[in-house]
Amino acid sequence: MKTILWPKYSTFIPTRQSRSFHIRRNSIYTPDKFETYNDWFYFIHLDPHARMIHAFGMVVGTFLYFISFYKFIIFGLTWNLFFTILMAAFFFFFLPLISHYIYDGGGAKSTPDKFLPTFLPVIHINLMTLSGKFDPWLRDFVKKYPFTIEAWGLEEKALKKTLL
Repeated sequence: MKTILWPKYSTFIPTRQSRSFHIRRNSIYTPDKFETYNDWFYFIHLDPHARMIHAFGMVVGTFLYFISFYKFIIFGLTWNLFFTILMAAFFFFFLPLISHYIYDGGGAKSTPDKFLPTFLPVIHINLMTLSGKFDPWLRDFVKKYPFTIEAWGLEEKALKKTLL
């Protein structure tokens, strides 16, 4: 049976204990503990439930941006187009930020000045999550940063048990 690395305190509905664990971890493992800022950025995005919310937001947001482009080509500038663009921005950018407040009290998010440098890594994270390729990547990341196992309480779990 296939296993994946799974954070001990990862729950779809956060508890006081899980949120406290994440807040404490984020105060200890700051960007200066990593070779690059993007490595830290990947580190703060290891929770599978938060990643799923990020990926969902990216998919819905991208779809709405395409709809917005279509509406602009067909109808030009309209209030309906403006509303669709706002909804796209909500899903693509703000829903992931909200998930950080839900799961870790807002401590695991990048600063606005790092928006552009982290844009491609967050898309990479989302695509790995959606394609099921995150676990192999995580195993390589753990080789580079072994403290990740303790920091996240990573455990080997049977794949089918993690989905429940």
